[in-house]
Amino acid sequence: MPEQTDVRTLEDALRQAGSPRGTRRWLLERAAVGAAGVAAGGALAPAGAALARDRHSSISSFGTVAVTTEALTVTLLTEVLRRANRNSVPAGDLAVFEGAYAAEVDHFRFTRRYWNPTTTNFWIPDGFFGGSGDTLDLTALGMALVAGETLFVNLYLIGVTAFAQAGNGQFARFSAEIAGVESEHRVLAETLVGAAPPNNVGFEAFSIQRPQGIEMALEGAGVGFGTQGSAPGAFYRLPHPIMPPPVQITSNKPS
Repeated sequence: MPEQTDVRTLEDALRQAGSPRGTRRWLLERAAVGAAGVAAGGALAPAGAALARDRHSSISSFGTVAVTTEALTVTLLTEVLRRANRNSVPAGDLAVFEGAYAAEVDHFRFTRRYWNPTTTNFWIPDGFFGGSGDTLDLTALGMALVAGETLFVNLYLIGVTAFAQAGNGQFARFSAEIAGVESEHRVLAETLVGAAPPNNVGFEAFSIQRPQGIEMALEGAGVGFGTQGSAPGAFYRLPHPIMPPPVQITSNKPS
């Protein structure tokens, strides 16, 4: 059953993120309750109306999560670049961070044209950076980025599916274009943790089927969306205005 699969794969994502067992259990219980509510609500509506509503709801939910997590990523990478400039980060790694930042700014600006983030203030765990203050441990950061980019590829595959089901081929392709860039970022993050090979999948994972599952997995890893997260860390706000990308990349808009 799809709902059971979502809960099981969510458990896997949270376990990999290192969330406490008690937190993981609570999130799974909430996921199960939410899934049951969705199933029950669909059973009470006429089939055609339920289908139309579900398509609209799935696109709206996807867009809100997409723009919110893009705001999170720009915020995170802004802090990564600040710390990188305070530490002796190899030039090659710095270039990767700068290129990723430029791409994520493009993603945020595009998604923000259509949806509003639920927050631009995020609790980011110290462990993502390897410590507090100016600390930047590239292995710790690489592990956080691998997990995060895996989730973001999954998110945009949700978008591909939602738009395809709604008959919107253009935005399905836009989602696929962003998923492709996020997969590049995942491979580059794999190099930070010494994965051999870093390009280590034949097909990208599509293990979480609902946009909310992406945010729940991030919360399980200690991220907070406007509220304090479950891991030691600090609040970081999306800069306004957003810092101009330190490097120029190409293909800054969907094709």
